[in-house]
Amino acid sequence: MGLKDFRIAFDNQWSTYYPGQTVTGNIVVALDSTKKIRGISVTAKGEANTCWTTDKQEMDENGQYREGTQTVTAHEEYFKTKYYLIGSSSGGEIEIQSGEHKFPFACSLPLHLPSSFESDFGHIRYIVKATLDRPWKFDQDVKSPFTVIAPLDLNTEPKAAESVRQEMSKTFCCLCCATPPLTVNFALPARGYVPGQSMPIKINVENSSNVVVNAVKLALYKIVTLRATTPHTDTKTEETVVTEVSKGPIERGEIADYEQHLDIPPTPPSNLAQCGIIDLEYNLKVEARVEGWYHMNLSDKTLIFVGTVPLAAYHAPTAPPPQVDGGYPATKPPEAGFVVPSADTALPPIPESHLYPNLPPPSYEESVHGARSIRERGESEHVYGLANRFAPRYPMYNFTSAQ
Repeated sequence: MGLKDFRIAFDNQWSTYYPGQTVTGNIVVALDSTKKIRGISVTAKGEANTCWTTDKQEMDENGQYREGTQTVTAHEEYFKTKYYLIGSSSGGEIEIQSGEHKFPFACSLPLHLPSSFESDFGHIRYIVKATLDRPWKFDQDVKSPFTVIAPLDLNTEPKAAESVRQEMSKTFCCLCCATPPLTVNFALPARGYVPGQSMPIKINVENSSNVVVNAVKLALYKIVTLRATTPHTDTKTEETVVTEVSKGPIERGEIADYEQHLDIPPTPPSNLAQCGIIDLEYNLKVEARVEGWYHMNLSDKTLIFVGTVPLAAYHAPTAPPPQVDGGYPATKPPEAGFVVPSADTALPPIPESHLYPNLPPPSYEESVHGARSIRERGESEHVYGLANRFAPRYPMYNFTSAQ
């Protein structure tokens, strides 16, 4: 049969890295008989792609316009490196004996990279691909994605610590007369949160109108703006509900005053600044859903930041951690609440801002927005690893343990 196993095994158990780190692992090859090859190469690359279909009008041979579709795309490459682990493309044949073999590889990541990101119409993706270069035969390939996380320390975002207080009000028409208003106030202690944290949202509803509020819905939206450049420029916006809660009803003349929490799941950080074709932001939307199809709901939204390092105001020591040039934390000996990475676990490095006395380091959990195929357009279906769908992993804090 020949090739029994062909895979990429990362040293990091989460296959998760920060910009500037070195990605290491092994190319595993298992054979049931001796084989001759020219060599084994490894390629590592990072890129962003967008792609969707738009409507267009085109002229037929009779000079008549008809409706059609067109695919628009954009591409950015952040890095690409390739080298041979054994052999070369121009050298002679080499023999690999039967059994399992491991060939170590390493790739240094550039310092300025956007976080891994997956959506229906675009992605920012990092891949390691290994190739068995076989003379007189088709090459055999295996590929495996890994996650890159661009740190977003909420303490360095000026607006993240801002408190939020907003009011919205609406009157309803009834037999040509306006009712007293429905007023909804909502408040947040800050705009910045990390996965694993809860957003404590205070709600005050004064329903002086004669319309029943069926529910007050709180929803965190992920808003993605994608750009295309070929064959022409275009933009597309996706809005996805990340998490939501609701409460109600609130009857006519009632007043409701309460607090609800939105738990932030594993989701990409707000900073895709290094990507020129995909933008990402989060909004909290508060909506009072009223009874009757002829009445419009009352709603408003506000900007939210999702980071990788929580605000020091909630969980840090009294003095902010020291910083070095470029905004990256300075290193110092481990403190309480910090777990030293070992060779077995191969944890990504935890920024200094994570060294909060009672807050354990984050785990790295798969995105809640679903795994997607890593097959590229025109790629053979016989590439090893394509059957595995991929979801990036993001830092997830356990605030319950800290408490």
